[in-house]
Amino acid sequence: MSTRSYRLVVLGCMLSWFLLGLHAPIVHQLTSHHQAPHTSVLVAVAVLALCALAASWALLRAPGPHAGR
Repeated sequence: MSTRSYRLVVLGCMLSWFLLGLHAPIVHQLTSHHQAPHTSVLVAVAVLALCALAASWALLRAPGPHAGR
C-alpha cells in the first residue's frame, strides 16, 4: 500500500469511527426506550460500521512486499 493510500485509509477509518460514535445514542434509544429510529438512520449506521471495520482490517493486515514505497 502506498503512503498516499495508507493516509486515505487512516482518514477514512478515523472518520467512520467518529461518525459511528456520534450515532451511538441510537443503541440507547433502541434498548431503553423501545423506539426504533428511521430506517435510513439504521442503514447509515450499518454502512458506517462496515466502513470502520473494513478500514481497521486494512490497517491491521500484514504489509505487502512493497511496503513503504
